[in-house]
Amino acid sequence: MPPRADTVTAQTPVALTHEPALVMGPPAETGVILIEDWGYTGLCARRSMRLLAERLAAAGYPVLRFDLPGMGASLRNPEEIDGLEQAATALDEAAEALSAARACNRFIFAGLGLGALLALDRMARQPQSAAALILMAPPVSGRNWLRENQLNAAMIAERTGVSTPPVPGIAFHVAGIAMPEGLAGAIRSRRMTAQDIPASLPVLVMPRPGRTAEEDFASDLATTHAKATRLDFTGYDPMVTDPTLSQAPLDDLAGLALWLEQALPPETPASAAAPASPAILSAASFTEETVMLGRYGQMAGTWCKPVNPPEAPGPVVLAFSAGGTPRTGWAHGMRDMARALVAQGIASLRVDASDIGDSVAAPEGLYPVHYSAPQMQDVTDALDWLNARGYSQVIATGACSGAYLALRGAVADTRIKAAVCVNLQRLLWDRREDIADLLHFGHDDAAGYAGKLLDPDKLRKLFSGGVPVLRLLKYMAGRALQKAEEKTAPWAMGLTPSSRLQRQIAADLALVSGRNQTIDLIYSPNDPGLPYLEQALGPDGAKAASLPGLSVTFLEKADHNLTPPAARDVWLAHLLKAAQPS
Repeated sequence: MPPRADTVTAQTPVALTHEPALVMGPPAETGVILIEDWGYTGLCARRSMRLLAERLAAAGYPVLRFDLPGMGASLRNPEEIDGLEQAATALDEAAEALSAARACNRFIFAGLGLGALLALDRMARQPQSAAALILMAPPVSGRNWLRENQLNAAMIAERTGVSTPPVPGIAFHVAGIAMPEGLAGAIRSRRMTAQDIPASLPVLVMPRPGRTAEEDFASDLATTHAKATRLDFTGYDPMVTDPTLSQAPLDDLAGLALWLEQALPPETPASAAAPASPAILSAASFTEETVMLGRYGQMAGTWCKPVNPPEAPGPVVLAFSAGGTPRTGWAHGMRDMARALVAQGIASLRVDASDIGDSVAAPEGLYPVHYSAPQMQDVTDALDWLNARGYSQVIATGACSGAYLALRGAVADTRIKAAVCVNLQRLLWDRREDIADLLHFGHDDAAGYAGKLLDPDKLRKLFSGGVPVLRLLKYMAGRALQKAEEKTAPWAMGLTPSSRLQRQIAADLALVSGRNQTIDLIYSPNDPGLPYLEQALGPDGAKAASLPGLSVTFLEKADHNLTPPAARDVWLAHLLKAAQPS
């Protein structure tokens, strides 16, 4: 379990020309720039990189993290990135921004995956400003890095049942994120060697165990460079499995921090840092500002509004991220949705709840945070932030656990006039359920073991340690007993936990209906949340028709994450409808 925070590490938003960034830590002579990986891996590793930034900031280093061009909240779409030049420029801007914000004059460039290649390139361009390099899972061969991402794309497509058809100018898509041919070509031609790094430069190389090219690269460096250190990245694979299932490699992060403290202890700067200013990115028709909000200032949000907003604030959309996915959304869906809304004059705030993505954990927070009671305070904090800016008509939305926050927020707070909930897994959380087990075993891959116990590949992974067998069997037995008890709920007259839960759900839905709040429930085919919809509202949610303001919509050809753009268009249409005057 990650260490709980007794005090919240403050983050300062800053803006590059096209990308947002976040700064942590005190002023110092030497700062750390963390450079994320591209695409799906970067999405999965977002929380881990934030935890690394927290650890380094606590040790006395100023740290800046920024979105790569085309990724996260960048103003540029992935398809617009035609090489490595845009990323190089953004990295140069990041160094300037950290220098201004924390008075740094030298930098430790720490990159993950493609970020390691960018770190190496920056060192080569401006060697005088590089104090050290940290290369995590370095792409020694650009060709192999691309091949690995293509394999990831195929595996994700198989798991979700959604593949993206070929698009001219696009090499491939990973989880709905486009890799342009120009960028792929620039990466394909690259190869790292020990000779690329000056022997006098401190460097930490973190190869992934079993990746021969990375291990050979680390060995070559250790042989030829007196200041080179190798630290095996043993926690890499669990970190990048899935945004929600991602396990932070805490031992590896601790080893990295220890190496840095020994190699380059932080030093007090000679000059003062510049005062912070709003971190606003400006496009032709909208602006986006990275903001910190919440009772401790722990939550990161992106405030998207029109360049020429109406005089009187109208409805505003409050979007919560799904599972462990950062607020950019799967396939950049949340980002794209916000920009489609603002084109219609509708402002939005998309937030990472505490300890998700860029948001620091709240001191009272639980782990995992999903479906926990403290998360509801995050909803209140976001509503307070919007209310303080004159927005009193809020449309809450989200998918999966984000949908849960939207629904339960509407029940708890009448400032939410509408909730648009996509693939809601539970209408009310049953406190008998262990969220850690549900996330681990209720996920597509893990759930497959229950239904495919005769599959040799599944059995091999099951008994090779890939899955904790006893814990899985306990989970399956517990779920079987609970499902049997749930079936008695309609006749148990409140005498069983499931019966009481269903009565509370019915009362909550009647409450919001009576208050003229609207609730839109949207589901993908075969979504794991459908059985719970049936428990509450009957087959196909038919009972919703008896509650004014409650609707149920079933999508076609969509996975749980809404990878197909057409499925996300339906979500957008529901938000636009909810924003219309009643």
